[in-house]
Amino acid sequence: MTTDPKETSAHTSKVTQAAGGTWPILPGESSAVYKKGLDATVKELSATTDLQIFMAEKIFQCIWWMRRYETQKQSVILEGMVSELTNYTTPADKRLAIRQLIFGQTWDDKDVKQLINQHGHTSASLLEEAMSNRKDELIKLDQQIALRMKTLMQLQQSYEALVNRSIMQERLRLQNALLKRDLEAIDVQEVKQVESKISSDDKPKAKSGK
Repeated sequence: MTTDPKETSAHTSKVTQAAGGTWPILPGESSAVYKKGLDATVKELSATTDLQIFMAEKIFQCIWWMRRYETQKQSVILEGMVSELTNYTTPADKRLAIRQLIFGQTWDDKDVKQLINQHGHTSASLLEEAMSNRKDELIKLDQQIALRMKTLMQLQQSYEALVNRSIMQERLRLQNALLKRDLEAIDVQEVKQVESKISSDDKPKAKSGK
């Protein structure tokens, strides 16, 4: 699936747009699903400023990459299952048919069961064999997921620091406003006291009778 730059730029932060960034959508991925997930992340994090929205984008992109790696792990396992059911003598058209059956993941289908049984496997034993044979690839993908998870945690900490800084700034602003109001109230009260004293001094004093 291709993505229209005009469509995506309307939903990215101004920071991302200024940097010339676009949605990281790869072939076969849905821009609608990406947008839905991004919007949900922005909403959940209550991101409002351009910088907060930019940070929310980076957080969701980490999640999106982990989703990619999980999908890739599944493909590696399924491809391993296909390899267990074929060999170098398998005609290309038959290998393609087998691949379509396995990637369809209809494990209860009679054709799939028959195919697996013909090679001396059950669905469980075929899965176990495929994972064992592809463990190096799976380990590498798990390492990539772990790195993305570490990055995600760091981004979350940075976002929390950014939000807390904004909250502290707002608290300081409110405190300063209250302090200013209190000082103005004190000044008004002192002025009234001075005016009252001047007014009482200006009044003529009653003469004592003799």
